[in-house]
Amino acid sequence: MKRALVVALFAFGYPVAIVVIARYVPVVRERRIRWFAAHEAAVSAIVAGHALRPDTGGVVVNSAWLVVGTAWYALGGRRGESVESPRVSRRRRP
Repeated sequence: MKRALVVALFAFGYPVAIVVIARYVPVVRERRIRWFAAHEAAVSAIVAGHALRPDTGGVVVNSAWLVVGTAWYALGGRRGESVESPRVSRRRRP
């Protein structure tokens, strides 16, 4: 029974996570909430599957990605861009 659950978790988790991770930059930049939710569910399933085995290494690696991926999404994936509004030209128009 436990083995069947692990297989089911991995059968759902890995394919979904791979598809979303392959498109992760647009998911973050375009704020695709459904894709992100699918990613979170998939990686959580993978972590649960590794925890049931028990595979400490798998739990640590996949949990780390879960935290990093969530932080990346929360921060918007913007690198080197200012959070401030764009500059307004103060030059007078003729």
